[in-house]
Amino acid sequence: MKLSVSGANLKDDTATLYSCGIRAGSTVVLTGEKVDVRSDDEDDKQAVEQQTASGNPEEYGLIVRIGKVVDPIKATMEQDIDNFRSFVHEQQQQSTSAAVDETTKKTMQDKGIYLSEKLMQALITLDGVECPPGFDTARQKRREGVRLLQKRLEQVDEVRAIVKTLCSSS
Repeated sequence: MKLSVSGANLKDDTATLYSCGIRAGSTVVLTGEKVDVRSDDEDDKQAVEQQTASGNPEEYGLIVRIGKVVDPIKATMEQDIDNFRSFVHEQQQQSTSAAVDETTKKTMQDKGIYLSEKLMQALITLDGVECPPGFDTARQKRREGVRLLQKRLEQVDEVRAIVKTLCSSS
């Protein structure tokens, strides 16, 4: 959940509402996703209990939030990183016989920056997911997500180092 006042997200959870500039008549917006598991819907209740250690719908909501960050990385970014690596290695092989042209240099540099930024944004988003003690499954999913993103970021950084060498040598 995020609390917004005048379009700005409040970051200090310990601050009083008055110190954040909230006065009588202020408009406060609370955003987030509500996991609705009613006691009369036994199938949904069983799904939450199976996917979480605590059986708490809030933990399930955190797991869903983590999945929304990590799943797109798994679905598309891994292929993008592999394509970037292949393209750079192909350019590296060709650079032994001829210099890399400026357009190709720019393309490689831009793609590396793009991939790094997307991964950093995902890491920052995961950093904003706070898992309270007792939500062991959500904590584990977050930890796995951070490790995956860091691993992919290291892979991109390795390829970007090759790009830097290619661009400086020609």
